[in-house]
Amino acid sequence: MSNILITGATGFIGRNLVNLLVAEGHTVRALVRDYERARKLLGTENIEYIVGDVTDKKAFENICDNISVVYHLAAIMGHDLPAESSFRKFRKVNTEGTRIIAESCVGKGIEKFIYISSTAAMGLLKKKLINEETPCRPYTPYQVSKYEGELIVKELTEKCGLPGIILRPSMVYGVGYKGDFVTIAKAVKTGFFPKIGFGKNLSPALYIDDLVDCMSKAKDKATIGKTYIISSQQSYELEKIVKIIANALNIRVRMIFVPKFLAIFGTWILERIFLLLGKDPVVTARNIMSTTTDRVFDTTKAKRELDFQQKVSIEEGLAKTVHHFQSAGYL
Repeated sequence: MSNILITGATGFIGRNLVNLLVAEGHTVRALVRDYERARKLLGTENIEYIVGDVTDKKAFENICDNISVVYHLAAIMGHDLPAESSFRKFRKVNTEGTRIIAESCVGKGIEKFIYISSTAAMGLLKKKLINEETPCRPYTPYQVSKYEGELIVKELTEKCGLPGIILRPSMVYGVGYKGDFVTIAKAVKTGFFPKIGFGKNLSPALYIDDLVDCMSKAKDKATIGKTYIISSQQSYELEKIVKIIANALNIRVRMIFVPKFLAIFGTWILERIFLLLGKDPVVTARNIMSTTTDRVFDTTKAKRELDFQQKVSIEEGLAKTVHHFQSAGYL
């Protein structure tokens, strides 16, 4: 059994990973900012808590001692548009925080440093099938900062001997997380759902249990220096997602089709208004473009090298998630 360090341990992915690793018999050292909150979420069995922040170098002076594997998940997320203040905010945690912890692990005898990036780091790509070799074109501050984190891990792996591995999960969902699906579910509950454009609007969706299972396998099977996309085996049409949610809610829903150009123009106007008011827009033209761009990822590499398997179907996983939304009072 291994001693494993996890940053971002109280996040949705982090806490599910901690629970799995502890169940497998490993000892986890968790970097957290709020000890009491972390203890309530994760318990104390086989977990050692270190209170600190990924942007604080002092927090990592001895944190890697006697550690075999590091999972770096700590990050901030968001759909902020490019702006100097936004880039500073995201880079402080996602870029510089990654550099601080990665440099702290160099020369410490760690067997694997696993950086949890995101397919978002690749940007908005108009390609039928996306794999690890597809050139990245990040645009938003979140996308750019996660991609810069990847570059840091690659640089330290090539030049300083960091045993770096990069995992890029696609959109993840599951019980205990709102995400985009709670927004869709709220719209479905009204009985009407606006669908922008007349395409399929294909999007991946991977249940949390399948992701953390693959993440655990990565500590034993992943090859140092490689990048792996972890995504659902297929991408799903928006209409299918809406129907699954409607069935889970036991209601009938009517799709309302909105021309793409009209939606983009309308959100562009809203952006200008919100910017004049000094507020962040609720939705942006970029959001519309992202929603209407099909995203299909090739997971061949993860299946072959990490034994990645998608065991939870979209029908099963999404029904569980929607029922959780109901019991938690989100809908």
